[in-house]
Amino acid sequence: MPASQASKDEMPTTPPRPIKEPGPPNNSVLSREDEKKLRESGELFIEHQKLSTPFGPALLKPLKINPNRDDHKAAIRVELGAIRVLPNDEWVKTLYVDLVEDSEKPPFIKREIAAGLFYPKAIINAILNRFVLQRGKNRKQRMILRKAVDTHTKNILHEEKYATTRFSRPDVSVKAQGDSFEEPKVKPGHEVPEVGFSNMSSFMEMKVNHREKSPKVQGLQVGVYVRQIFIQQPNRRFVRVLLLTEKNLRFFHFDRSGAMCSSYIDIHKNPGTFIRLVVGLNSLDESVLGFDTSIKWVIEDGRKIGGTLTTWSPNDPETKMNYQLCDVNPIDRSHDIRGRGTRCWHVSDPETHTEYWVKDCWRAEDRVSEHIYHEEAMDCPGVAQMVAFEENRWETKSFRGEDGIAHKDFHNRVAARIVTYCYGLCIRNFSCALELLRAMRDAIIGHMKLFGKDILHRDITMESILLGIKGNDGKPEKGNWGVLSNLHMAIKVDRDTKKVSMEWRTGPRTYLSLEILRNCKRLDKPKEITPAQDHLDDLESFLYVYNHILSQYDADGQELAELDEDILGWVTEDARTAIHLKTSFLSRTSAPPILKERWPPACINVLLAFREFISQQVTRKSEVHDNVLVLADRAEEIKKIVARIDTHYNTVLCIFNSGVAQLEKEERDGAHTHSLDPQSPTPAGRKRKTLYESNPGTTSQRGLNDLSGEDSEDTDAGESSDVAV
Repeated sequence: MPASQASKDEMPTTPPRPIKEPGPPNNSVLSREDEKKLRESGELFIEHQKLSTPFGPALLKPLKINPNRDDHKAAIRVELGAIRVLPNDEWVKTLYVDLVEDSEKPPFIKREIAAGLFYPKAIINAILNRFVLQRGKNRKQRMILRKAVDTHTKNILHEEKYATTRFSRPDVSVKAQGDSFEEPKVKPGHEVPEVGFSNMSSFMEMKVNHREKSPKVQGLQVGVYVRQIFIQQPNRRFVRVLLLTEKNLRFFHFDRSGAMCSSYIDIHKNPGTFIRLVVGLNSLDESVLGFDTSIKWVIEDGRKIGGTLTTWSPNDPETKMNYQLCDVNPIDRSHDIRGRGTRCWHVSDPETHTEYWVKDCWRAEDRVSEHIYHEEAMDCPGVAQMVAFEENRWETKSFRGEDGIAHKDFHNRVAARIVTYCYGLCIRNFSCALELLRAMRDAIIGHMKLFGKDILHRDITMESILLGIKGNDGKPEKGNWGVLSNLHMAIKVDRDTKKVSMEWRTGPRTYLSLEILRNCKRLDKPKEITPAQDHLDDLESFLYVYNHILSQYDADGQELAELDEDILGWVTEDARTAIHLKTSFLSRTSAPPILKERWPPACINVLLAFREFISQQVTRKSEVHDNVLVLADRAEEIKKIVARIDTHYNTVLCIFNSGVAQLEKEERDGAHTHSLDPQSPTPAGRKRKTLYESNPGTTSQRGLNDLSGEDSEDTDAGESSDVAV
């Protein structure tokens, strides 16, 4: 059912199909040890997990693919929550006192300030020339540029995970040069603008006193620009900016915990504070600006052409190593301000040329660090293997004063870094149908093995399933055609739910199970009725990943030009509509003819059988949560479901093993014509026309694409199919 036809006024509870408990497959692929571990972990889960942290309220609203100005502000409003206004100015006035002494304020700057901020660019450049550029420690530093540029009429392009032509216009932007800055990206043949979000150290937004807006309204406007700085400067830890009037300044601070600002500070009475803030927000020291300086780039003709990332050596935990960046851009990144702020980097050892993935992430303080789960998953097939980590790199509370963290809406986040072996790209980069089925199967085995170690993954997405490392024979090691990564949302099945994180869960909505989507609708109800996410929710997410691939790609791994309408609805629609779409999907008993034309029967059979199984489980769970109102009775019914956990995994793995066996037979018989050579290496550089492809555009007129928001009003497992695992 198209998203446009889904009624938002009705909320189906279960797919219209009778419950049919699956019996054990004829041939069990689970070892007795696996069955025993699964049952024991299932018992612990039932005993300890009564509820889970719901996703944030953002899922209650649709995601706009190419949002306009007001859409952006609305999304940032939900994402940031409250913008904390500091109760006094003491902390702001203590910032950067080591950079400028009161006795150093030259008279000409005092005269400029006294005359009013009607020529802000000139004033800011005067401050930069006197206190920043002339303070360089050496000739090279003194040559680094900091220059205020009038950009209130210039289109500064946005970057998104989808193609966009949006732009915005901060009033004054400070053009910067250094290890972390590069010229803005443009289409071939277009003129490179003087300044963009990729090469500004900060910006100033100008207002007039008699048209004063609330801090919230001002924060949402500058938040649009700040978000782009975080996206286009991927090693930023925090961003600080100023809002100026002819009399006052307001200081804004953004980090992965959200935003805060000062009240108005009179510039005429506090010229030293104004000068210090301009200097500090545009310092030559990139760590002062909020950059993670363990990542440095080589800049040539204004563009990043290489770089290094410094972290612990995998061979010596006491030694730091400068890895070479294989790609100057992150291979994966978050596009939000508040939240995990994930960045993933592809690096190589400069001596051995061994390649690794490096993941930077900001976890909520009250969540278990990801490296602990990786340590427990050592030598676990189907799970990415960690080789080094850095924990507690920074905390967001250290970027704020006491008043900035002393309120209920602040949740501290801690920066961590994980280094793993360099696996293949995510599973959407499969090269043939057989590789896809093997990768899905081995990733599900990895999920099962994790649960047997008392760990539930809870974040199954396209990006968390990677293709395995291929050897000289073109095949991965046994059991590693597909591996699970991204354990940042994992939990121990025996965790104390009294210590569940107070911070909303964040992440993509595309593959969320029906029960998790329903939890989003229960935000205004007691926590006791937000059921804990279990292994069946994750298996349901595997189904949605598999269906997404079959719907959007052909059997040779080529992506279709048009987005599947149902998948687009999963990606963009609000929780209520997504419930309708996924309920409709689970109720189907056949595959669309177009899928049968593009995919071999083995893959279609896997889809139908997998969907049938998940539909039955969703039906049973939904009836329990919707109809059994007494919590003790509900827990008993859920216990009966989880008690069959070994049967659940066995059923799903037998479905995939059957598909693998059929394709292997066709390959041996020479009858399979849908796939490429399964031993061929996965094409690492294949161009994908995805929803998330960034395609900056240009426009010469201010209009629909402009997100500046000037003066706008704000309204509030192995080779054979029968392998034992």
